[in-house]
This record gives sequence, structure tokens and C-alpha cells, in this order.
Amino acid sequence: MIRTKAICAGSAVLALLVALVLSGCGSSDASEGNTAGGRTHMTWFMWSGSDEEVMAWKVVSDMVTATHPDITLTFQTTSWSDYWTKFPAQVDRGNAPCILGMQSMRNPQFGNRLRPLDSMLASNDVELSQFDKSIVDGLKVNGTQVAVPYDFGPRIMFYNKTAFAKAGLAEPKPGWTMDEFLADAKKLTSGSQYGFAAYPYLDFVVPFTRSLNGALPVSDRGQLQLTDPRFRQALQWYAGLVQKEKVAPAVPPTSDLTWPFSQFVAGRAAMVVTGPWDLINAKRLARFDIGIAPIPAGANGSKSVTAGSGFGISANCKTPDKAMQAISVITGPEAQQYLAEQGRAFPARKAQQEFWYRNAVPGAKKSMDAAVRSSVPYATTKSWNKVNQLFTKYGVPATNGQVPVDQFLNTVQQQAGAR
Repeated sequence: MIRTKAICAGSAVLALLVALVLSGCGSSDASEGNTAGGRTHMTWFMWSGSDEEVMAWKVVSDMVTATHPDITLTFQTTSWSDYWTKFPAQVDRGNAPCILGMQSMRNPQFGNRLRPLDSMLASNDVELSQFDKSIVDGLKVNGTQVAVPYDFGPRIMFYNKTAFAKAGLAEPKPGWTMDEFLADAKKLTSGSQYGFAAYPYLDFVVPFTRSLNGALPVSDRGQLQLTDPRFRQALQWYAGLVQKEKVAPAVPPTSDLTWPFSQFVAGRAAMVVTGPWDLINAKRLARFDIGIAPIPAGANGSKSVTAGSGFGISANCKTPDKAMQAISVITGPEAQQYLAEQGRAFPARKAQQEFWYRNAVPGAKKSMDAAVRSSVPYATTKSWNKVNQLFTKYGVPATNGQVPVDQFLNTVQQQAGAR
């Protein structure tokens, strides 16, 4: 069993780590998966957002070699947004790394670039019934498994327990309401300190729209419906947190999807919507006690959406059997326990979820259980990457009040298309 202490490093260390693991990124060619000298050399490409995440994945990579000494695995990484540009381009050129990360929300668009795995699962002792069914299904394309999941989770609320106590406020808990959220946010807003960090990115917005009136960006038929009156109404309320209520700061013109989280961990916003995978970063960066709560209940109750990620095999990998052996370790019980203990992942394996709870924050289990129960799988379209890019591009002025919400949603709907 391989274990390591969490390494607390600054941005300079992260830059060095990323430079090291990215050396040669994009240089994978048709020889990827070559076997030489009795060893199989493969590359594992995955997004990451901090030095802690990189080190956690490096530990899991070492687990693969410890289990299969004939496999040499090189971990490569890049930012979340860059990954969804680089990975499909590499696959299309036929020079992608053997092992690739896949997210359920991007699976409808990119999953067809991965090999079918169904015939390889049993021979590698991967029993999908041991995983949460929602994320297993989320990593299928036309009923075929293209990736094995390692994590999943609902969008939840992280809050600054220290700030709540200082303001004399009761901490959020399952059952709290949108009215309570707004009242707390107002009391926590003063000067350059805000109660909440808003951002025009669908992942942050949809839990609110679903809780307020049940609106979702994609219909049951799989069509984009951003101009639906309910979605428009809910998004106007969300933008009002910046424009009308002034409990959230104006959004800067940035495509940095970590901006709201950065405001939170820096102590400039007392609440933020994120997922359980961010606990590893929040515990390192925040200089205050962290709490976790479900999304506040609106007229439709407290609702959220669930998504997750896993790993598949590129079509150009010469040794898919060896890649599957590596994936069985990366998504295996020991790796899932380790990632859960670090706060990097809420495990897709049901038996390993207890380890995330053991190392989370007080009260996390009750809030997570409530959020999971109230969630539905995050439905997306085949153009979801474009939808998100447009939403972020045009959403900043809409959130800040420089462009009407109706105009913003019409623009994204027209440019993205229905599917």
C-alpha cells in the first residue's frame, strides 16, 4: 500500500510540477503504449488545478507501477479549460496519450473519442455494480462504457464558519432557505467583504435555477432551452445578487473558472457553490474554518445536479490491455480511498465514500447526503463545451448588469444551437 503526506507548496512549486509533467505534452505519437525491455510505457493525461491535485495524481500513478511493475506511467496535466481543447485535438491527430480523463458532462461531446471498455472490465476485476450508478451511466456512449469512474458529486455550498460565527449567524444546514441565504449574505457583506461569489458559469448557476423554480438548461429531450421563461427568471434572480442585492462582487472580465472559489478561500466571499472535489484545495488555502451545506431551498426545494469523472483509453493506444490494467488501479479501492482521504474526490466506489466523510469537515455527511438525495444527473448536449464558453464569454456583462439577461440568453442559444 502506497501513501504519502500531503505536500503544501506555493505557486512556484505548482508551476514546476506542471512543467515537469507537461514536458513532452502533445508529443505522444503512434508509439504511445509501446513495449520495450519488458516494460510498457504509457502516458496518462488529466486536468488539475493545484499542486495538491498534481501530487495526489502522482501518488496514484505510483500505485499503478507498484501493482504492475511492467507498466511505466507518465502523468501529464493541464488546466481544466485547456484540457478540453488539447485532448480532442490529440485524439483527432492520432497522437493522444493512452489514458485520458473524461467528465460526464463532456461525455456526450467527446466520449466517442474513447475505446469501448465493456469487453475488458471483467478480466480486470472492474465490477461496475460497486460504483454509483448515476456516474457509471454518465460515462456511457449509446449504452457502451467508455470510461471507468473515479468520482462524482453534487454541487454544494462551501461557507466560512468563522465569518458566520463572527456575524452571530446560525450556520447553514439541510433545510435552510433562499430567504435565509439572502439574509445571511446581506449581513456578511461589508465594504470589500461579500456574502457570496457569483459567476456566470452554468455549473454554478444551475443549482440555483433548479431550486428556485425547477429550470434546467437542457430539456428532457436533450435540447438546449436557455430561453425558457423559467430559466430566464431564475437567472435574473441570480444576477440580482450582484446588481440588486449587492451581496456578491461584480465579476471581472475573466475566463478563470476558479475565480469564485479564489474569492472564497481568500476570505473575500463567505459562501460559494462548488463540489466535494474542491475540499482538498479549500482546506489548504483557507485560513478559516470551512462548512458544507446543501443548496438553499427555493420554491422547488433544495435541488442540485450531479456529475463526475473517470478514465478511458484513446484509440491510438497500442496496448489497450495494459491501459485497462492501469485504469483498474487508478479507479480501484486503494486509489479511491487515498483520493477520498485527501479530499480530492468523493469516490464513485460506494464502499470508499466513508473515507471522504472521515477526513472532511464537521457536519459534511448530513449535508452531502441531503445534496445527493436531491440531485439529478447533469444533462448536457453534444455542444456543451461551446455552450459553456459562450455562457462565460457573454455572461459577465449580463451578471454585472451591462447587458440584459434576455439578450444574453438569446445570444448564447442562437450561437450554440439546440443540440
